[in-house]
Amino acid sequence: MGVRVCSDVPLSRSTPVVCSASAVREFGRRYVAEYLARHRETDYPEELVARMRALGVFGATVPVGFGGSGLPSGEVLEIVYELARAWQPLAGMAGTHLKLCRDVERHGTTLQKQTLLPAMASGEMICARGYTEQGRTDPERLAATITLEEGRGILNGRKNWVTNALHADRILVVARRDEIAQCVIVDPARPGVEVGPDLPRPGMLGVSLAEVRLTGYEFDPERDLLGGPECDVTASLRGHDVTRYLTRAIGSADAVLAWLCAFVDSTLEQRLPEVRSVMAARVGQIAIQVAAMRAVWRDAISTAPGVTADEAKVFCTTVLHGVMSDAIGVCGGSGYAGEDATLTRHYRDAVALQVFGAPNDALLTHIGECTLAAGRQPVGRC
Repeated sequence: MGVRVCSDVPLSRSTPVVCSASAVREFGRRYVAEYLARHRETDYPEELVARMRALGVFGATVPVGFGGSGLPSGEVLEIVYELARAWQPLAGMAGTHLKLCRDVERHGTTLQKQTLLPAMASGEMICARGYTEQGRTDPERLAATITLEEGRGILNGRKNWVTNALHADRILVVARRDEIAQCVIVDPARPGVEVGPDLPRPGMLGVSLAEVRLTGYEFDPERDLLGGPECDVTASLRGHDVTRYLTRAIGSADAVLAWLCAFVDSTLEQRLPEVRSVMAARVGQIAIQVAAMRAVWRDAISTAPGVTADEAKVFCTTVLHGVMSDAIGVCGGSGYAGEDATLTRHYRDAVALQVFGAPNDALLTHIGECTLAAGRQPVGRC
């Protein structure tokens, strides 16, 4: 059976579409809830992916000359916010792909940019990123290896927790070659690549998450090494940015607060006066927490931030988890179970946000070490 798609959204186009936050907002608030009401959360959301292609989401950061929208970072964050507010897995899927669009633009050879970026911008080529290895996140400690011999490359290694792995047309795999870190553009349909089954997890469903094993994968170094045989991506890997994960936390918080207010408004008159007072106070407490998250987020993404993105990510994702628990408590059984799974879905996805991007514990360690090195001054002054 073909994918069911509403006729008012074109799924193919001869010219690039300029992606906009307003269009993504309409998509997220009108169509995603409708889709989730009709489908299992564990199913790959091909219908929604098709709409995202039509809206130009996958080319939001790609320069116009390569078929994308070339949006500034602020507008990209608005798009990430709207996707996260609707359904976190969509933000994860698009965020991984956009990160790789940036990598190809930054490091790719002229031919790689001309070949890959237009297909990536249109969403015809969806990409995954094979970087993380269990216990290894520093590019100098990766166990995956690249060897070059007689004009061919050979890639061996194992990558954990690869987002989009089961549905990716290309996987950009980071590995070591002697003293440098390089990125191989891997075709998962070729011999030497094994993509494992979807990993069990409590949340972030729909988008695939799997292990990737590479055993004697052969490639053309000139064509398939991002940036060519001498390109070292070590510095780029260390310059990680958690701003989008922080933005995703704000999207979830706003979605939950809106859902909570609608639920309380619809049931308040049925409750005893003393219960109404308690519920109003609890909603007020949650509203303050969300307002604090939003203030920290706005500061962190400003031109002169008073907090770092790492600090803001830890703060907002930690507070978000408390907001979810408090919201479920206010709603009682209706917050825990029912046909509308908005609250429980965001609750489960909030757990992942404390780990994704960079685990909060790792960020806290870095922040603590930086603070101590600066003589116990605020980390923003390090």
